[in-house]
Amino acid sequence: MTVNLTLSEVAAFKKELLYLLEQLQTEVTEEMGPQISTGVQTLQVHDSGEDADATADFMLKVESLSRHNEEIAECLSALSRINAGEFGLCTDCGEEIELSRLKACPTAARCIRCQSLYEQGLQKSA
Repeated sequence: MTVNLTLSEVAAFKKELLYLLEQLQTEVTEEMGPQISTGVQTLQVHDSGEDADATADFMLKVESLSRHNEEIAECLSALSRINAGEFGLCTDCGEEIELSRLKACPTAARCIRCQSLYEQGLQKSA
């Protein structure tokens, strides 16, 4: 239940998330499309310098795709919370997420306190 958010605010967030999702999908297509058609050429290297360059380029593309996939998943999750009537509520503690946080990051799933605890847990496990 989105207690503090009006229906128009939720609709605006949904529109923004759908736009962001479309942008991310376009970026993935633009970045990865040429790689699919030239992928075989990338593997045909002639010396160790070309091999190192090809490997570095491949690793950058993999990292970019991974980042895009994570952002797409966050958008889809936020849209799912909107459809379930749970947008704006922290997925960890159930408290409301501040409107300023949602405006800065509409995919936010946690309040500031829970996000900080989550990030601390990630740092300890790394």
